[in-house]
Amino acid sequence: PLLIVESPSKATTISRHLGGEYEVIASVGHIKDLPKNELGIDIENDFKITLKVLPKKNSFIKELKRLSKDAPSVVLATDPDREGEAIAAHIASEVNNENVERVQFTEITKAGIQEGIKTRHPIDEKLVDAQTTRRIIDRLVGYKISPVLWSTLQHNMRFVKTTLSAGRVQSAAVKIMIDRERE
Repeated sequence: PLLIVESPSKATTISRHLGGEYEVIASVGHIKDLPKNELGIDIENDFKITLKVLPKKNSFIKELKRLSKDAPSVVLATDPDREGEAIAAHIASEVNNENVERVQFTEITKAGIQEGIKTRHPIDEKLVDAQTTRRIIDRLVGYKISPVLWSTLQHNMRFVKTTLSAGRVQSAAVKIMIDRERE
């Protein structure tokens, strides 16, 4: 079976604890995201998003498809949070194998890994939706605010040489607070 984790160091440790029973590879985080140079969210169509494979992940996707094609099963062991769940869903969407399962490791010890391997479950779509919603809010607010940030700060503060992003949830929180204050 093919087992996929996020971290290369976890992959090494997990592989050692599983004694070679699994082929273990690491995604090294997200493999897909919204497009870099466009909004990527269809506001008129129920906020449907467009995800693209990250350019640095093309070789990982190629290896994933090659290994998963002949594997008896593909086990997704990304982190047990909304980001990890989204990574698992994105990986699953690229796998050419009907037998995809999700496991979680609460600790990277032999006992923790063996317990996690025994407890299989589907991808938690609610966590995936939570991550997607956070990403949409980041993009909708950040994509619109970042150009204002660039022009204001870079014009008034000449030492700012790089482009700045206002696209994290903090920007969305500030917008919500401003809207509430105006109400």
